[in-house]
Amino acid sequence: MESTRSSTIFTFSINLLLIFLTLFSAAASEAAAACNKKDESALLAFKSSFRYSSLTSWSRSTDCCSSWDFVGCDSASGRVTSLRFYNDYDMSEYIFLNGSIPAAIGDLSELERVEFSRISSLEGPIPPQLSKLKKLQSLQIYQTQVSGPVPNFLSELTSLKELQIGYNRLSGPIPASLGNLVHLTSLTLYGNQLTGTVPASLFSKLPKGSLATLVLSKNKLTGTIPKSFARVPFSNLYLDDNKLTGDALFLFGKSKPIVQINLARNSLAFDFGKAAFPVSTNYIDISHNEIYGSIPNGIAKLPNLNYFDVNSNKLCGKIPSGGMLVSPAENYANNKCLCGEPLQPCK
Repeated sequence: MESTRSSTIFTFSINLLLIFLTLFSAAASEAAAACNKKDESALLAFKSSFRYSSLTSWSRSTDCCSSWDFVGCDSASGRVTSLRFYNDYDMSEYIFLNGSIPAAIGDLSELERVEFSRISSLEGPIPPQLSKLKKLQSLQIYQTQVSGPVPNFLSELTSLKELQIGYNRLSGPIPASLGNLVHLTSLTLYGNQLTGTVPASLFSKLPKGSLATLVLSKNKLTGTIPKSFARVPFSNLYLDDNKLTGDALFLFGKSKPIVQINLARNSLAFDFGKAAFPVSTNYIDISHNEIYGSIPNGIAKLPNLNYFDVNSNKLCGKIPSGGMLVSPAENYANNKCLCGEPLQPCK
């Protein structure tokens, strides 16, 4: 009798649990599939702005959160939080977006991430409607035909942490207003046609305890590197392939968190023998400048350094030895009087 009653209670409990799990699963599934209608309309307007596109899955007959390509949603609210259009390097699934970034993107108010990468059919300027996206944390426009200036209104993206606009056709100066972005830790503008000086305001409001990444390579920037950068804790700093002049010694120091620094192919001039480096440094390229002095002995003691290039400067003296780093002779060539391995012995 007791055994029968226990078995009945157990069976009832199992059935109750199964009912609960079924109801929970159905509710969760329904919530995840609930595409916000305003977002759906904005996405369809986004699609219609292109002359032709790869957005064939975008249709009112299906749910934008569960069935539309390139769209990411918050599962609880059904709001669109990400748009990611990117082609792999091998172009195995080629995405077409023929036209400009549509103004309708500004109506997707919950967006946190936007990416257009390796979309060669994308052109035109960056639309001002992007400034409406107050929750946007990451904006990437990489290897497209997007042109025009780097707009001032990007400083209105008050939640932005990462701004990457590389290998496009942007021109004009870098807006000083980008320094007002209080959450920004990574700024990449390489491979454009940017002119003018590097704004001293960049990362002036860097979040406390954060490290900064700045990549301005392959532009037409002129003038000196801002002295204010001496106070910025850069982990990665790429200023190569510009027309920068003057001193850059203040970027170096044992207390700085620099991991990678590239100043190559500018017209910088300073005494490299006075430079110091933290143990975290693994990449140094100062080649093709007018840098003088000697190579600091501390270079040979950096435990993580795997790339070092001082080619085509005005350096002199014995190349430090005894460390783990082994650089080819061309990385030391075309200097005033460097000697020692891997170059000719010192006399």
